[in-house]
Amino acid sequence: MDYIETWKEVIQKPSDFYRKMPTTGGYAEPLTFAAISYFIYGLLTALFNRGMMGGMYGYGMMGTGRYGLSTSLMVAIMMPIMGIISIIIGAAILYIIYKVLGGKGSYEGTVRFVSYATAVLLLSWIPFIGWIFGFYGIYLYILGGMIVHDVSMVKSAMAVLLPTFLVILLVIIMVVLAGSLAYTMIFPS
Repeated sequence: MDYIETWKEVIQKPSDFYRKMPTTGGYAEPLTFAAISYFIYGLLTALFNRGMMGGMYGYGMMGTGRYGLSTSLMVAIMMPIMGIISIIIGAAILYIIYKVLGGKGSYEGTVRFVSYATAVLLLSWIPFIGWIFGFYGIYLYILGGMIVHDVSMVKSAMAVLLPTFLVILLVIIMVVLAGSLAYTMIFPS
């Protein structure tokens, strides 16, 4: 696997990339790609926070000063591990949603398009503009799911955005319940 060439193709020509991406062949190559993306993202984020943010805000957590080099390296090492776990769980959730929406793809195909969508991480760490690349990452998910599961763009967008809306709905419900509980504790009847 040539990481740089794959990265360029995912970022510059995602439609072509996903159309020719095999949906079978094992998990090693796409998860390795994702692990490299997460490692670089973690390293860049940790180094930026260590140097720039530490310098801008003075002291880190608990008044200990800037992040140490060992903390930065630990973040860079932990990022791929947590990223791979999130890909495996997130792909399972997406796979189920795509199946409910009539998708024809496999779980392996879902892991593959989600793994390659991590290419956007190399740009999303950039302060102030990284969020723009986050939206591009959502587009990569929608496009990859549309191609792998052979569904319309609308169904793919629904599959990708549904978990986010469900989490937001759950948070709203929890806030309302907590508020009503607090109200009844403060103003018992």
